[in-house]
Amino acid sequence: MSDFQQSRASEASPLLVASGLSKSFRGQIVLANAKLTVQAGDFLSIMGESGSGKSTFLNILAGNLRPDSGSVTIAGQCVTTMKEAQLARLRRTELGFVYQSLNLLPTLSGLDNILLPTVLDHRDLREGKKEALELAEELRVGHLLSAFPETMSGGERQRIAIARAMIHHPKLLMLDEPTGSLDSRSTEDVLRLLCHLNETRGVTVIQVTHSAAAAAYGKRTVTLKDGEVIEQ
Repeated sequence: MSDFQQSRASEASPLLVASGLSKSFRGQIVLANAKLTVQAGDFLSIMGESGSGKSTFLNILAGNLRPDSGSVTIAGQCVTTMKEAQLARLRRTELGFVYQSLNLLPTLSGLDNILLPTVLDHRDLREGKKEALELAEELRVGHLLSAFPETMSGGERQRIAIARAMIHHPKLLMLDEPTGSLDSRSTEDVLRLLCHLNETRGVTVIQVTHSAAAAAYGKRTVTLKDGEVIEQ
């Protein structure tokens, strides 16, 4: 196969593949042979009723939680067999994750929260700061760089968390209920910004949501029901 053919084949390969995922807690089945394929450039919404295992599923896809069986690959790398050091590297290079609780550090300013992955990865702070400032302007939080999380609205904190997850140019951005605690105006604002990042930066987005209105912003929706992934 020529270099050109190999490049085209690589481009056609799915970015994420989950196969045969099963997970139980205290004897209760959460996932049962769940399968999912996500292409590069997709914006996928994962829906399901409360307690259906959406967050568990997302955390397994991201390598934050181990399945009982099955596998997940991201960019051709098997996440489920990686050691913690390998997972840490994957999170620094391929994956951005926004937790439902956001995990912003209350003692750090907006800018320092965005820059945190750069600091932990011992990268050039000058380049990191330049990227942080660009992201802050793009996500409309440039006026919050010297502010602390407790002074920000829910939507502002969410956008700071998204900027932090995007600081290392990930191929894949995962978000757990990114609008679950926001009012309708902030919800629309955050979802439009996710669409903007998907379209202009080419980042693949996977969001977990209980809201059909929020899910509709994605290009594709699947539902988690009885431990299985159902295409809509």
